[in-house]
Amino acid sequence: MRAQQDPQFSHNMFNFLTVNPAYSSVEDGMVASVINRQQWVGFDNAPVTTVVNFSMPFRFAEKRHGIGMTIVQDKLGMEKNTAVRFAYSFRKELNNGSLNFGASFGIQNNSMKGDWYVPDALKGKGELPGGSIDDNKMVFDPSLGVFYSSDNLYAGASVLHVTKPEVSYNQNVKTYLARHYYLTAGYKLELNNWWEITPSFFYKTDAVVSQIDINALVTYNKKFLGGVSYRIDDAIVGMLGVKFNNGIQVSYAYDISTSKIAKGSHEFFLAYRFKTKFDKKKQKYKSIRFL
Repeated sequence: MRAQQDPQFSHNMFNFLTVNPAYSSVEDGMVASVINRQQWVGFDNAPVTTVVNFSMPFRFAEKRHGIGMTIVQDKLGMEKNTAVRFAYSFRKELNNGSLNFGASFGIQNNSMKGDWYVPDALKGKGELPGGSIDDNKMVFDPSLGVFYSSDNLYAGASVLHVTKPEVSYNQNVKTYLARHYYLTAGYKLELNNWWEITPSFFYKTDAVVSQIDINALVTYNKKFLGGVSYRIDDAIVGMLGVKFNNGIQVSYAYDISTSKIAKGSHEFFLAYRFKTKFDKKKQKYKSIRFL
């Protein structure tokens, strides 16, 4: 079997910090967000994932920096994994945008609880022995990333689980967190004063299996959002959302499976952007007393 370990999301264009620590210095103010994903609704023990992100820029030594925190809880079958990561990033201003470099350090607690059996025809062929397990393991988990941002263009690359930490429950049940690589890019096209369209892509791989999302997000009056994504060989995603004047953004996405799984997925997104600005320009005043 081939499968990725990291959870999957449809709101990738609003969820950069989860997979790229460099994004913590991109936004101009503090941002808090939460995503809840209920995948393949209808299956017993289907994946349920919740992620909480917080980021805040700050200035030190006349330079722009950013800090962030990500909490991920992922439930799938017998597994329940919880990760807490703290991110730091440094921002370098360019003529037409900014280049952000980041790293995150955290822990991930993997727990496994349940019973399983092995068919007689497969016994003795290197598989896990039948039985039960109720154990957990905590590992140190670093990540690295880079993110470019301008008024209309963004692009990012990152790698999670850099050290490939080993998760050893006991002598018979051992695994590890494989390195996951992410690439993303998007460009905002301003059609007129009312309409904007942002095509983008989101690519992820663990060097065994790869997946790509192709997205198109339409914005009306900078408030109302609508979009569609195609996750190759997996699903077609529809999305609707709204940005309120008080900084709150809500969005909902529904995945229509195109694979043999044939089960839909729900995803809810909520964010709040604080209006505080961290890059206020210094004000200079002339005085008639001091020339």
